[in-house]
Amino acid sequence: MRKKYIMVALLGVLLSAVAGWAFYLYNKPHRNVAGVRAVAEIDAAGLYAAYKQDETGADRKFVGKVIEVKGTIITVQLTDSTANVRLGAAGTDGAVSCDFLVGKGTKPDLPSKGSAVVIKGRCTGFLEDVNLVDCVVE
Repeated sequence: MRKKYIMVALLGVLLSAVAGWAFYLYNKPHRNVAGVRAVAEIDAAGLYAAYKQDETGADRKFVGKVIEVKGTIITVQLTDSTANVRLGAAGTDGAVSCDFLVGKGTKPDLPSKGSAVVIKGRCTGFLEDVNLVDCVVE
């Protein structure tokens, strides 16, 4: 009988620890790349071409790292909490998709369609387009 109480107590402590850890991760502040130095500077066409040629090699070089991408804005899409800017890769049907986090009730200060821009963000890989997250306009 005593073993049963000890097991229940240990299970309760374990569940409390897991719940505390989950609460911490859920409320962890958003990481911003504004103060992070970029490991590479590349244009949108070059980045897209690197992924089209050798996706595995490009993943090793760029995924999880902060990079600066130069390009021309082809679309801007806004939602309640995010903004997405696609930089065109000249001569291809692909693009670099850049996601920005937008605060509630604020309108992001993004350049308009057709503008040349430099965007810094964390590369997450390739899925039809090259994807960057946590982006900021340089």
